[in-house]
Amino acid sequence: PGYGGSCFPKDTRALTTVADKYDIETLIVDAVVEANERQRMAMVPKIKELVRDFQGKRIGVLGLSFKPETDDMREAPAIEIIEELIAQGASVCAYDPVAMDEAKKSLPNIDYAENEYDAIEDADVLVIITEWNQFRALDMNKVRSLLKSPKIADLRNIYEPKDMKELGFEYVGVGR
Repeated sequence: PGYGGSCFPKDTRALTTVADKYDIETLIVDAVVEANERQRMAMVPKIKELVRDFQGKRIGVLGLSFKPETDDMREAPAIEIIEELIAQGASVCAYDPVAMDEAKKSLPNIDYAENEYDAIEDADVLVIITEWNQFRALDMNKVRSLLKSPKIADLRNIYEPKDMKELGFEYVGVGR
């Protein structure tokens, strides 16, 4: 769903600002920045493929930080994606192993779960936003039984589409 964090977004914008000051074209960097900004919102239609309409839907989100192994929410793709889901009428319940306290500052209007399975329970779709290793090892039979219907939007491609289909999931990844 794009890059985030405190360094790369700031550094690419700084580079283009300095280059503009000296009338130097940065076509590739400009394209990277623009593509990253578009990529986040491009994830919402991926999720919508599975639920058709967000109004009244419950979305279970796993992963909030901009990358695994951190609580850093600066420019995390999850923020814009979740805000758009809410704007379109969805409710969101999320889980992140370490970033939930930080996430509550940016996303106060969602529910936070005690664990990944609580986030999934009664959700219309499971959305993977950050590729924490523990999400790769979920008990998929349990996941399937907890979801209202077995649907996964895997925005980090942590699962193999063939495996998900064999397990009975309707599955959408990115670029697959």
